[in-house]
Amino acid sequence: MLEVRAGHILAEAVIAAKLATASKLDPGRAVLTALGGELGGEVEELGEFAEEYRSAASREAVLARVAHELAIVLQAKRYAKMGFVVESVLKAHVAKALDEASRIESAEALQIVHELLSA
Repeated sequence: MLEVRAGHILAEAVIAAKLATASKLDPGRAVLTALGGELGGEVEELGEFAEEYRSAASREAVLARVAHELAIVLQAKRYAKMGFVVESVLKAHVAKALDEASRIESAEALQIVHELLSA
């Protein structure tokens, strides 16, 4: 019952867009940066976004990195509800999400992060 990669990428992109909108940033750029982080090595056209993601070179890239961690946390919570032992995954990725989120300047986006972590 492993998460399909496409499902993770889609969840990450949607979360990145929501965080960017809440931050009054470019949701399209946040989505492209999230996609670059996931597919930049496979899709040549996303190469510049992959580098932006890796280096967290923009505020949208920071949001994409947070979205990546949140997508993992949300899926781990779904697995936990099914009875899988995912405590170490949850702990590690909640910590990473909070660490990445410490760079978010928007109170509205931070609220979304905390809501998703509490879901």
